[in-house]
Amino acid sequence: MAMHNVPPKRKEIYKYEAPWPLYSMNWSVRPDKRFRLALGSFVEEYNNKVQIVSLDEETSEFTAKSTFDHPYPTTKIMWIPDSKGNY
Repeated sequence: MAMHNVPPKRKEIYKYEAPWPLYSMNWSVRPDKRFRLALGSFVEEYNNKVQIVSLDEETSEFTAKSTFDHPYPTTKIMWIPDSKGNY
């Protein structure tokens, strides 16, 4: 069995600072959308947010891809299930 010169995998830690306190989050499980995370805010007024962030692998930083308003804190964030059963 030949050993190839494959560099060992590195463990990396990433961080993202949301602009508001977090109440909920959920990772996307799609393999073609790696490191995609939905975040929900916890603000006591009617101006909560849901934000989608993803990892920019070139800069190794999470960046916001989309944000939308939500009147209440999101108690649970879920992604749409894969109807074809591929993921």
